[in-house]
Amino acid sequence: MENPIVYSPVDAGKIISDTAANLMKSAATSGWAKVKKYFKDFSAEESIEIGTAFNDYIRVTQERNSKIKTLIYRRVPKDIYSFYECVGLRLEGKVIKTSNVSDVLKIGKKILVTGTGGIGKSILMKHLFLSTIKETEYIPVLLELRKFNGMENKDISIYRAVYQTLSDNGFTLADEYYKYSLEKGGYIILLDGFDEVNRDKLKKVQEEIKSFSDKFEKNTYIISSRPTEMFIGWNDFVETSVMPLSKKQALSLVNKIEFDESAKRAFYTELSRTLYDKYTSFASNPLLLTIMLLTFSNHASIPENLNEFYEEAFTTLFNMHDATKDCYLRDIRTGLGCEEFKTVFSYICFKSYFRGQFEFTEHQLRERIQEAQSRFPLYKFTIEDFQEDLTLSVCMLVKDGLSYRFSHRSFQEYFAALYTCKLTDDVQSKLLATWFDESISVVGDEYMSMLYNLQPDKVNKIVLCPGLKKLKELYDSMGFSVELLKELFSGVHLRRLYKLENSKRVTDYTIDFGISNRYLCNILMITCKLNHFFNPNAEGIKKSREIASTWVSEREKQDPQNRYHIEPIEFDDLMIFLDKHNFTVADFLEACKWVEARFIFSFKILEKYGENSISRKKKVSSILDEL
Repeated sequence: MENPIVYSPVDAGKIISDTAANLMKSAATSGWAKVKKYFKDFSAEESIEIGTAFNDYIRVTQERNSKIKTLIYRRVPKDIYSFYECVGLRLEGKVIKTSNVSDVLKIGKKILVTGTGGIGKSILMKHLFLSTIKETEYIPVLLELRKFNGMENKDISIYRAVYQTLSDNGFTLADEYYKYSLEKGGYIILLDGFDEVNRDKLKKVQEEIKSFSDKFEKNTYIISSRPTEMFIGWNDFVETSVMPLSKKQALSLVNKIEFDESAKRAFYTELSRTLYDKYTSFASNPLLLTIMLLTFSNHASIPENLNEFYEEAFTTLFNMHDATKDCYLRDIRTGLGCEEFKTVFSYICFKSYFRGQFEFTEHQLRERIQEAQSRFPLYKFTIEDFQEDLTLSVCMLVKDGLSYRFSHRSFQEYFAALYTCKLTDDVQSKLLATWFDESISVVGDEYMSMLYNLQPDKVNKIVLCPGLKKLKELYDSMGFSVELLKELFSGVHLRRLYKLENSKRVTDYTIDFGISNRYLCNILMITCKLNHFFNPNAEGIKKSREIASTWVSEREKQDPQNRYHIEPIEFDDLMIFLDKHNFTVADFLEACKWVEARFIFSFKILEKYGENSISRKKKVSSILDEL
């Protein structure tokens, strides 16, 4: 039996000062001497000059990346080590510790770090940056990929962006030295937020990452993102997933947060007793755990539903007393009531979400507020007051340097879904059909789950059923066949994976597909996700393992260095492979029974919801007015 965990106030100041002192000592004592080998020989004068620039770079970037603003610490950035909990990375059934970047570097030279919203990917990247300074002989560069959203595709360059990051922070090199140091492998390059790149920039950014990392392959690349099917084709990148907080970590995080002590103590006690076990999906996520603390302090209870969770969190933030300022009650400068403010904010979230805009310049934010102001002329407020309320009173946005970002994207997704519900059926149907056709984030984001929880029948009827009808027509004309699969998928992925079963690491083999018809694939996946598809039938699993394991074994003989063998196979090449190894088309279709099970499940949803459409209140001509 575990020893009980006892609440104990944390001396955050000591943690900050000790950590900062250790980092500074490490940087000061190693500095230029540690990384000079990655550069050509310099004259004594050049070495002193560039060495000073490097040490300045470490000092500036260390200061910049060691502090952040959060939902709790929204005014003054806090040192991350005063409250950070080092989460693990899961890979092939193993847990990789991240407290020291050296353990992460053992994974390989090209690493993907994926995780859901709020799990702590960005702060992990900052921690790895700082750990690189302290523990290694590499030059760390942290680049936020959303910075490319403001560029033309022709101007996007990882090579130039990394150089600009170095230069902007005082480490200016002649291009020949910069290129030479890249060729020598002197860098750990951390690329944060691939999922925050706008859709029209994604292909270019992906190409840049692959090209840059291939050309300068001696460096280490760590990329963070929400999960996306685009990574299936990144054959030489190892994908890891961020692990949730354990109960012990969740309690430790709460213990560290600066908050009203009596409220925090009560929450800590209940979290230890029942709340973590009852609300594990919330309490194991750092962002949601923070919101739990806020809502618990206000209501002494936690909502069961994720939508209610965000709704109550917003109401708490709108009305809350400042937990760090002697219960000083903040006023709302706009004078808007909670519902009015929420309506305007929902509109801003809706427009920015579908534009793929997760960060704003001062000008862009004012434009969004002015747009909302015009949309709701009965609500009287100034742009300046609404901007101040968003950042200081309600804390939905955080100012970070010269830009503004959501305190977390989950808020943007929830309020975008909330505003979507106000649109007519025609508008919702057409907007989301287009989005399904363009977006790679339909399944990974929480937007559709939140919209479904707000209006489940309507989502099934007006959003999913039109696509399901097209799927049914294809299925009826082709049956479950290779031809049908070709209509939806670009190719097949046969691969080996590792997983935990009864705490033991076991090997398995799977068949998966690359997406071709994005609209219909998104319809199929999201229908199953939202309607809680569950297929306990193990039919086809044995055959899929036989085919996939045969493919992996053959590829390993041809290319022993490739551990993962997840490159896609086109259907024509697959047919040749199957015939070569005495598998029939029927064998392959049997191995893909799990896909057919999803078709059949989805058609039951179509049968239930597709006959009587919801009456449409407005004509298509009103779409422009609505948007």
